Amino acid sequence: MARLPSRDSYQSRLDEMRRAEYGSLLEVVIRYVVIAVVVAVLLLVIDRQIALIWSAAYLVFEGGMAFLLLRLRRGPAWIRYWSALASYVLAGLCFLALPLYLVAEHMQPGTTFAGAAGLVGYALYTLQRPQRESGLLVADCVLVSIMMLSLVILLQPLLDDWTSRLLVAFVALAVLGYYIGSMIVGWRLQADLRTAQKRYASAQMARALGQFVGGVAHEFNNQLTVILGNLELFETLPDAEERQAAIEESRAAAGRAAVKVRQLMAASGRTRLSPTPIPMEGFLVDLTEVLSDMLGPDMRVETPPPDDAIVALADRDMLETCAIQLCLNAQEATGGQGTIRITAERRGSAEGLVPAPEAPPPYVALIVEDDGPGVPDEALPRLAEPFYTTKPPHEGRGLGLSSVAGFARQSGGGMMLDRPLRGGLRVVLYLVETPSNPGKPGAQLSGSW
Repeated sequence: MARLPSRDSYQSRLDEMRRAEYGSLLEVVIRYVVIAVVVAVLLLVIDRQIALIWSAAYLVFEGGMAFLLLRLRRGPAWIRYWSALASYVLAGLCFLALPLYLVAEHMQPGTTFAGAAGLVGYALYTLQRPQRESGLLVADCVLVSIMMLSLVILLQPLLDDWTSRLLVAFVALAVLGYYIGSMIVGWRLQADLRTAQKRYASAQMARALGQFVGGVAHEFNNQLTVILGNLELFETLPDAEERQAAIEESRAAAGRAAVKVRQLMAASGRTRLSPTPIPMEGFLVDLTEVLSDMLGPDMRVETPPPDDAIVALADRDMLETCAIQLCLNAQEATGGQGTIRITAERRGSAEGLVPAPEAPPPYVALIVEDDGPGVPDEALPRLAEPFYTTKPPHEGRGLGLSSVAGFARQSGGGMMLDRPLRGGLRVVLYLVETPSNPGKPGAQLSGSW
């Protein structure tokens, strides 16, 4: 027995249909503007009653499809899919009825040309559609077949002999065959493209996993080597002070390994957070004092106060740790001689941030930028990957930016990397802004604890 499509299959079909019809805002605007102009012209050229009836019918079918695809989210997916497909077919039949009427009306040159242009435009619109869902493909082929059959029937009374009638039928059949063949080829090309994209994504995931596992093994192997080596020394060293130093080295290596574990948890978004309201002006003042003791003497830190009172909702200790990590990265990038600028501002959206923040706007943007040499274009998107680094191999790898990105995502926001005009690297942390009535601390954070 044939296997029926699952609910997820119908939902994916609905998503494909939605992208096909309304995926491009510019194309949708152009489509409806052209239809509005055509209706306005038709009101002046043909019978107004016919134009108004056609406009109302097309609006009902097109509006029904838009409601089913864009607004309705409840009910069985298969019912919504077939209802949307039926609305699409009815809207197509309604649209084709007008140019066919213009062609058939007294066969006048002006109306005939307008009708033929409408039919050609419909065929081109369906051919150039970037997304070709299988149901839409079948519907388009059926609609164009009806269109070609109707044209042949309309032309039959004007043809004098069977030779002309056969010629018209042959040409119509050839054009229809080319159209259907083009639709099928395009559909297969898209299917092959999706398959290739999935394979590439799987290869990228395998590469990232291999890099991640290799980085974890490398980092822990270094710490275990130190721990085991010092424990062996502890058993052989006769001097008590040297034995104590070996134990201290082992303890320090174990501490570094524990830090790596915490960074791994932060990078995966599984750190336990205690979010509280953080006034950003006071946070920047405190951060400046901490950095003055941690950064080198040739590093300059600029922390201009925010324009207005901005309060973020986040774990203060983790936010300070992330900010310090970003500043240490900036110091390393500038060779210990440069300027770090730390600012905070309110933003009404997180445009360009991928993935999009879980929390709704507005956001608090904590911005850390340096005047170092920056990074190449191809490296910028990968800086937040675990254990990816632009350093030479002998200088090690780290989890700094990946753990910062994990903290930002777990806090309901995200991290964006770009380059300022004056050079260097800019890191923007999007955090949730505390509302006027925040309620319980951490209520807006949806990270995994």
